[in-house]
Amino acid sequence: MDAEQNAQKYWNANPQAASQSAWTMNPLICEMIYRRISGGESSKHWLSWLVEDYFRGKQFESMLSIGCGTGGHEFIVAKSGIVTQLDAFDFSDSALALAQKQAQEHEVNIHFYHDDFNTFTLPTEKKYDLIMCAGSLHHVREIERCLDIIHHALKPDGYFIVNEHVGDCYGIYNERQVRILSRLLACFPQELRDPGRPDTYQNPTIQQALAYDPSESVRSKLIIPFLQHYFRFEIFRPFGGGILHPIFSYFNHIMNDGTGEHETMIRLLIAFEEILMEYGFESDFLFALCRPNPM
Repeated sequence: MDAEQNAQKYWNANPQAASQSAWTMNPLICEMIYRRISGGESSKHWLSWLVEDYFRGKQFESMLSIGCGTGGHEFIVAKSGIVTQLDAFDFSDSALALAQKQAQEHEVNIHFYHDDFNTFTLPTEKKYDLIMCAGSLHHVREIERCLDIIHHALKPDGYFIVNEHVGDCYGIYNERQVRILSRLLACFPQELRDPGRPDTYQNPTIQQALAYDPSESVRSKLIIPFLQHYFRFEIFRPFGGGILHPIFSYFNHIMNDGTGEHETMIRLLIAFEEILMEYGFESDFLFALCRPNPM
């Protein structure tokens, strides 16, 4: 079984895995993410801010979502009424089944269909006002091909919406980042730590990464350079995660219990990551609103 088949097997078995990341399950961190994405304007969900505030007064004919998963982002767009026709595809049949069921329950009109973002094609005559990759582009092996298709499928004044992991490939961090994470972990008592995790931060081996999900961050470090080739940025907002994303997987559920002491710890981690970013520490995640370059 090749890597793409293994990835499809993983996402068919775990269709909701994308929504279960430990760091984004914390409300303080979610608020921080949304404020960074909105440029400090809002604590709304990032996509609600985009369609309700940034695109306020605009109406679009068509939108395509690539790697839609269970359809959570697509429901936000559909309910907003900002788009007349909304197409969305994914290669996980399990995720699509959940998306289609929820679309019926929410009474929204979304055209969900099966396709693979590494091999998909689009009709040359079809042009979209909006195309979105929300947590899907970092799973794409053929990034150049994918972005080239997106570029050609956008109207000249269209928007490409990107919310993605752009950190180190396969989540295997550089030595400096590993040292910082290990020193931070040493500051936290054992009762807040996942007993199944080691005392210091440990990178996965490439074998472990491939066994977990061979598409996870497969070429994530190349996303920004390739985006710059095909698009210009109307908004470019790195929103962190270089500390918060990996370290939260080492904590147990107690860190999210909402007590004052634990909230203070989380606020300190948020502030520490922000300070590091001010001094050049790279962000693991990016929100960008892109316009197609003339080619």
